[in-house]
Amino acid sequence: MTATTPPLTRYLGTAERTLRALLEQLSDEAGLSFPEWTTLVVLDTAGPLGRDELVRQQVAGRVAGEALAAASIDDLVSSGLIASAGDDDPRLSLTAAGEVVFRPLRQTVTRITDDLYGDLPPTDLAATRRTLEEITRRATAHLAATA
Repeated sequence: MTATTPPLTRYLGTAERTLRALLEQLSDEAGLSFPEWTTLVVLDTAGPLGRDELVRQQVAGRVAGEALAAASIDDLVSSGLIASAGDDDPRLSLTAAGEVVFRPLRQTVTRITDDLYGDLPPTDLAATRRTLEEITRRATAHLAATA
């Protein structure tokens, strides 16, 4: 890299902030915070999960700290978007009302994702994925070493 070439972190940061701004614009329109959106995505993908596991995933994914993650989950329960999976099952899952909010937003995000990445060569996407995974692994190790 020459002195005039911007560091890779500039491009990574700009891409991440731009994607996050786009997602937050969409989730704001749906009345959801970023931690609430990610909780709904996790429940949609993984199925019913316990509250503690949802908080753990938010913290591990650097979505929110423990207090904000817990408050976001409480807000989703209070708003009726997620609830206990059943009478004898304390795990949380999307409710019918949650589906009504989540599905259209998920479809919009999927469509935009296809617009952004859909025509990029699969080999470029695979290399980018591997690179970002390695950068994340290294950054996580740095965080652990300084904690």
